[in-house]
Amino acid sequence: MQVSLETTSTLERKMTVEVPAEKISTAMEKRLQNMSRQVKISGFRPGKVPMRVVRQRFGKQVYQEVLADTMQTSYQEAINQESLRPAGSPQIEPLSIEADQDLKYVATFEVYPEIELADATKFEIEVADVEISENDIDNMIEKLRKQKIHWKSVDRKSKDQDQITIDFKGMIEGEEFAGGSQENFSVVLGSSTLLPDFEKQLHGVKEGEEKSFDIVFPKDYVQQEIAEKTATFNLNVKKVEQGELPDVDEKLIKEFGIQDGKLESLKQQLKDNLNNELAQRKKIFEKEQVMKHLFEANNFELPNSMLKQEIQALRKQSMENINIKDESLLPDSMFEEEAIRRISLGLIVGEIIQQKEIKLDSEKVNAHLNTLASSYTKPEEVIKYYRSNPQAMANIEVLVMEEQVVDWVMEKAKQVKKSYSFDEFTNKPT
Repeated sequence: MQVSLETTSTLERKMTVEVPAEKISTAMEKRLQNMSRQVKISGFRPGKVPMRVVRQRFGKQVYQEVLADTMQTSYQEAINQESLRPAGSPQIEPLSIEADQDLKYVATFEVYPEIELADATKFEIEVADVEISENDIDNMIEKLRKQKIHWKSVDRKSKDQDQITIDFKGMIEGEEFAGGSQENFSVVLGSSTLLPDFEKQLHGVKEGEEKSFDIVFPKDYVQQEIAEKTATFNLNVKKVEQGELPDVDEKLIKEFGIQDGKLESLKQQLKDNLNNELAQRKKIFEKEQVMKHLFEANNFELPNSMLKQEIQALRKQSMENINIKDESLLPDSMFEEEAIRRISLGLIVGEIIQQKEIKLDSEKVNAHLNTLASSYTKPEEVIKYYRSNPQAMANIEVLVMEEQVVDWVMEKAKQVKKSYSFDEFTNKPT
């Protein structure tokens, strides 16, 4: 087998492969002989069909099968011979496929980029220094009280923090639209649940009031088919209710699973929960910084085939999330930036694992699985499911390997400590 390789761009390769005709004919004869022992043809006993008859009846079909198999195997052999790492499937262009002649074809494909890893010791990673204060715990107690709020109808105009129940119907150019109408819809004013222009219309209304108004949907509205369009809404106010918060007494505390009903016990549990949440947020915060540094510090060209595939995957996911059927509403440009980031980081993380010989830590896998299962009512069943599902376990192992790469970078990088309050840190934009 002869192989010649041409570099047509940074990542594209054009490989010409030539396979001797004898190899094709030998493979074809062997396959025809196997067929002669198995095929059934009228007028001949099983296994006694003459080769000339088998060749006449099945020769063309077998030749095409042998060609396809030979191109596949010879392509892989040529890739190994040239020590190449193809990114995606090749485009095969036959140059010579005539019987009794050497098989010759050109395979065009992209290869993975060569990555020269940036020096992680030059990274500066911020490490958050956060303490849980008594005020943080009191704020959590207030949130718990709001979960048990009691709503009472009032005979006055609505104001911030009231709960309003309405029927509404929206029309665009005289036609109803998806999600534009609802009955007995309840919303708390000030919760930012609705579009600001819509919620504004609910301030200062009373029970039984009816009103009509227009709003323009924003350009980035999730339902793109109605973005920037004007809708006319008619609504009827069914109820205006004022919230009454319960006292933090023994009864309320027991409702939150504190069996002794003591405030001190509730506070301790909340503190433990906040510390657990804080630990997870710190890990996420550090991982985001590490990935940001890796992405910005390592620059290389990406294979177009990988980029197109990732864009399509992101588009498909987005279409499912917002229930859109028309792909043209979501052009490539919407996903290109995120696709570049995902592919780049995937290649960088993989290169770190390979170059630094990072091995999967089974203890960390077990710890991750136990943490995941602990949030369910029957953790042992969750663990059993993952242990018996190779794909599910593979997903966990990928996450753990990413964590190990983050740990490696954090060890190499300069860590800069910065103090935050709990609220500042948990509300810090990414």
